[in-house]
Amino acid sequence: MLKALATSLAVFTTAQAAQLTLSQALKEALAQNPAYQAAQNDVVLAEKSRDSAIGGYLPVITASGGYGKSWQNTHQQRASDGSVRDVNNALTTTATAGVNADWTLFQGFSTPLTQKRLRLQADQARAYEAKSREDLVRGAVLAYAELARQTRLYHALDTVAVISEERARILEQSLKAGAASRSDWLSARVDLNGDQASLKRQAADLQAARVELGRVLGRSQPVSEEVDEVALPAIAMDLEKLLLGLPEHRPELQVAENSVAIAHVSAQQRATNWLPKLDALAGYNYTETKSDAGIYLKNRTLGPSVGLQLNFNLFSGEFPWSSYQRAKVALTSAGLRQKDLQSSAEAEVRRNFAEFEATDSALTLESEGLGFAHENLSLTFTRWKAGSISYLDARRAQEQYLDAVVRSENTAYDALRARLDLLRSAGRMELLVGTPR
Repeated sequence: MLKALATSLAVFTTAQAAQLTLSQALKEALAQNPAYQAAQNDVVLAEKSRDSAIGGYLPVITASGGYGKSWQNTHQQRASDGSVRDVNNALTTTATAGVNADWTLFQGFSTPLTQKRLRLQADQARAYEAKSREDLVRGAVLAYAELARQTRLYHALDTVAVISEERARILEQSLKAGAASRSDWLSARVDLNGDQASLKRQAADLQAARVELGRVLGRSQPVSEEVDEVALPAIAMDLEKLLLGLPEHRPELQVAENSVAIAHVSAQQRATNWLPKLDALAGYNYTETKSDAGIYLKNRTLGPSVGLQLNFNLFSGEFPWSSYQRAKVALTSAGLRQKDLQSSAEAEVRRNFAEFEATDSALTLESEGLGFAHENLSLTFTRWKAGSISYLDARRAQEQYLDAVVRSENTAYDALRARLDLLRSAGRMELLVGTPR
């Protein structure tokens, strides 16, 4: 059996593809994942929008020009002598040109409030980018671990199939020699077919894991490289330390805090509707009018103009305080959502910590059990070849080994996921995988 198993592993090792380390996978995911790239672009867009707010302090300058003709029938009567003049299809030609500036001197502090809102929105975009980064790191580590798990399960099923094939071969030879019953040989063939079918299904699961990891890494094709064991830094998990400073570390709480600040600024902006708007106007304009009707055939004006304009918003479909009241309600709702999220985040950290401790303890037991099952499998197969135990006992040891492998792999994956979920809920993913924001 050992010779056949060594041959199987040698063939697999020869066909092994290049290795993809977890560090390489994380770098590739952070560089190529479309969802994370979109979050990064949102940060750039928010920064550019914030820079544009300075325009609120600058004047609006426009240049205009126009030329037009009109034909009109006119009836004119002089006041001095009562004479009447009728002109049909009188042509009037008008030409205009000018440069004008409108500078808002005061608009209820709306410009600094707009700057503050855009700054908060940029902070919000960075918080969303941090959330996207932590979600991506968690997803990439789990997808990488899943591929490693499915690979090991495939090796375990392959080992079981090799053992079943060797047992069936030995029983077939014994059957021909009259030293074994046909019933034992048939049972061995049934087990062999079942093990080979399980291996086929496991190959499909392995390919699905390759596809998923390729998607997380931003690839258009499944991952073709082989993966290593997931080796993460050993970090002591202290519940109180994880809870300390949770609002500063958890991106979702930063998003909630920024939402409250944005709602507060929005209420202040609504309050500015009660305040007047003062504009300074200046311009230099040219106008020339030619008309076949009237006392003057040509009229031309050219020169500068300056002035001040004051506006009060009295009514624009609703009174100014109506929108302010709605903004205050939105601010209250944002504050309540922040409190709820803070409470939920703390509860999530405590829940994930309990799950982490449970899965970590279970992994220790399952790993120990796997060692026992592996040793028992080797001893049982040797004893079966020597004829000291029955076929059913040998098969039972084989099934126990496979069951121990599956439980151990699933528990290891659950422990890793619990560890990642704990650090993700505390906003401390950088402690585990070295990815500071």
